[in-house]
Amino acid sequence: MPARQSVLSQANARVTHARRKEMSLRRICVHIDDTATSAARLRFSGLLARHHDASLAGIYVPHRPGAVHSGQRESSGDHYRTEGRAQTALHAAEHLFQEVCAEHDIAGDWHAPFGAPTTLLSNFAKGTDLCIVGQPDSPGGVAALGVDGIGDIVVSAGVPVLGLPHNVTLPQEIRRIVIAWNGSREARRAIGDAWQLLGRAQDIFVVGINRSPAGDDPSLTEIVHLLEKHGLRAKPVSIRQDTEASDGVQLLAVTEEYEADLLVMGAYGHGPTRELVFGGATRTVLKHMSTPVLLSH
Repeated sequence: MPARQSVLSQANARVTHARRKEMSLRRICVHIDDTATSAARLRFSGLLARHHDASLAGIYVPHRPGAVHSGQRESSGDHYRTEGRAQTALHAAEHLFQEVCAEHDIAGDWHAPFGAPTTLLSNFAKGTDLCIVGQPDSPGGVAALGVDGIGDIVVSAGVPVLGLPHNVTLPQEIRRIVIAWNGSREARRAIGDAWQLLGRAQDIFVVGINRSPAGDDPSLTEIVHLLEKHGLRAKPVSIRQDTEASDGVQLLAVTEEYEADLLVMGAYGHGPTRELVFGGATRTVLKHMSTPVLLSH
């Protein structure tokens, strides 16, 4: 009997290993810049790559000085000082990237292209499973990407985009996940795009915000049943509060309440141009998030 138990245990271990391998990201890219939060973003990306045995592409695209974009000519002295600081920041970022890859024993490739950040990142992201970016800075900040820039990447790259918040301690592992559910195509697509992360989660909460007097959306229960059939531990959460708080504020609150390591949501809106991609809820979450957010379109 002990011998048989040993065989069964080994077989179960092989199945578990195979499933984890199937539920793995294989290649990740991360946007690196010269902001103070870039190092934490890079270290989080390296740790995530190690957990999934994935390779990591570092894309260094910093903020360009406002004087250059405004059309004002810099003096030669200012120009050389700016270039000197830029080169120092570039070398420091590359050194940290190599350090992180060595620390986590992952394969990494470094890129420092010149051009429009959204175009560059979208093109690189197409050859990866996940693109990691930082939370947009407040107006007047120095991040290379704003909310609209992240929206452009979400649409153009065709891969999920993981936004990381500033000024918080990022999770060591993604174990508890909240999924924003409204029955839309984008919400369903987001679940598929987050599959490699969902497959490794310990707890999944599918949150529906219901403002309709007709009752809960039946698709909330159905999507939970589907996740369960795939062996995932999922629970439906229906929010029926009579409140004037926006959906974005509600999502932020429930993500904090459940101590989630990740919020998964579809990016969509109702207006013209970029508003079609990022509606009010998505913009609110991006601007005020304190938890990593995976966006899909």
